[in-house]
Amino acid sequence: MMRRRALAAHPRPRWNAMARARLLAAVALLLPGCAGFMKKDVEQWSPTIPGSHFKTIATLAANNTTLAIKVMVQVREQLNKAGRNAVRRTGRWDNIASAVAQICGSSDEGPVDGMLVVNYDHLVLYDCETRKAAFEIESSPDKGGGIGVIGMTKRLIKYLERDTPAP
Repeated sequence: MMRRRALAAHPRPRWNAMARARLLAAVALLLPGCAGFMKKDVEQWSPTIPGSHFKTIATLAANNTTLAIKVMVQVREQLNKAGRNAVRRTGRWDNIASAVAQICGSSDEGPVDGMLVVNYDHLVLYDCETRKAAFEIESSPDKGGGIGVIGMTKRLIKYLERDTPAP
């Protein structure tokens, strides 16, 4: 006749409980840090350039694809509907710095105070006086950003309505 043997208890039952507690503590500490790398939306305002400084803004597509140009037109129309003077500028440049230099330096089509580079997930407004970025917003769907081009443009308009530089 077979006898049932009692199963021996794990030699270190406390170790399992302590290991779980340590693992949970490590996850609790690391998770918020990892979330910082996956920021959904990033917005930066210049601390020295007020948004009200920009009376006329040239709009430029970040690249020459049909989608980028359509998005740029949509942003320009939204700015004009909000009472801003967003104008069209055409051309091809090797980089952003040369585009800023040419558009801000030339008054052939009328002077501009800033140049807005438009991409589906990124807007950057350059100041013609300083040639630096005055406003920048990124909302990448790849990183979970959800405000889209319309939402980014609304935030840009908020910046443009500001009389004083950001704190």
